[in-house]
Amino acid sequence: MALPTVTSIRLYPKGGIRVDAALRLTGDSFITCCIYTDDPPILSFEDEHVSVTVSARDPKHVTADDVAQAHRLADALARYIAELETHVTTTPDKSEGVAA
Repeated sequence: MALPTVTSIRLYPKGGIRVDAALRLTGDSFITCCIYTDDPPILSFEDEHVSVTVSARDPKHVTADDVAQAHRLADALARYIAELETHVTTTPDKSEGVAA
């Protein structure tokens, strides 16, 4: 069963707020990296009613920590892809069982 993209907002008794988003990426999801001449890039993910943007904390002063965080993101994404590939289910070839 496919799970939908969901968002929840939690309000805590002492005033804290937490937003959780679960992106269930599909062929209709929008993923892009916007490149600018004078500003750092912006990475965006959108699906249904959820939009997530990843960017440097201060676009006028990119730090080594910003780059380190981007590398952590890339490393996590590479591990995600490698593990996801081990779980791919194959669909029988449409021509299977059809006489040639």
